[in-house]
Amino acid sequence: MKADRFRDRAARMFDEIPLEFRSGVDGLVVEAEAAGHPSLPGIWTTGECITDDWPDGTGGIGDTRSRIVLYYGSFRNLAEDDPMFDWEAELWETIVHELLHHREAAAAESGLDVFDWAVEQNFLRHAGRSFDPDFYRAIPADDDGAVRLEGETFVEAVLEPADRTAGFEWRGHSYALHVPAEADRTFVRVKNLAGGRLWVVLRRRVSWWRRLVGGATPGPADHIARRALPKAGGNG
Repeated sequence: MKADRFRDRAARMFDEIPLEFRSGVDGLVVEAEAAGHPSLPGIWTTGECITDDWPDGTGGIGDTRSRIVLYYGSFRNLAEDDPMFDWEAELWETIVHELLHHREAAAAESGLDVFDWAVEQNFLRHAGRSFDPDFYRAIPADDDGAVRLEGETFVEAVLEPADRTAGFEWRGHSYALHVPAEADRTFVRVKNLAGGRLWVVLRRRVSWWRRLVGGATPGPADHIARRALPKAGGNG
């Protein structure tokens, strides 16, 4: 998509959003350049919500005003790397996402900021970089205890110190994984469920004597892949 058409489509999409959802947003700006992640090569910021608070006459928190910035160069770079890139869908998703950032800022909430942080930590995980292994816990789990994040699902399994088998629930069925004796803070990709997009995060309880001798400090997270088996005696 050429830059002029991109600007036109962005303006039309923005105008199609009801005014009540755009309240407090002073406009949409398209920048020609790309906006790269400061420390992760190949990661592009497609949009940004720039927000300012204007104090009221009494010195309290007044109006929250924002403007949405789209980076055409970032979209172009993503399209060059992905022949299936859907310009229209990505543009719409970015505009709506940044509008939600404005609404959260106006309501003094931070749910989307937390979500964006979790997405970044998951990218670092896949890139083999240092990451916070608790990142998925920042996202509310569903009724089954599963956390869904950009096409991937995370469930936890707690192991006793001597366990070599981890049990977990998935879609109403019970499964088991054979895991190494030292497995702890380990992300297990389940090869035969959810198209390989299901991760079971292993957390091993620490025995009282290990706590006593100072061995309770967790190490870095590991990654392994396993096939899940229906759990004996379960409903799978």
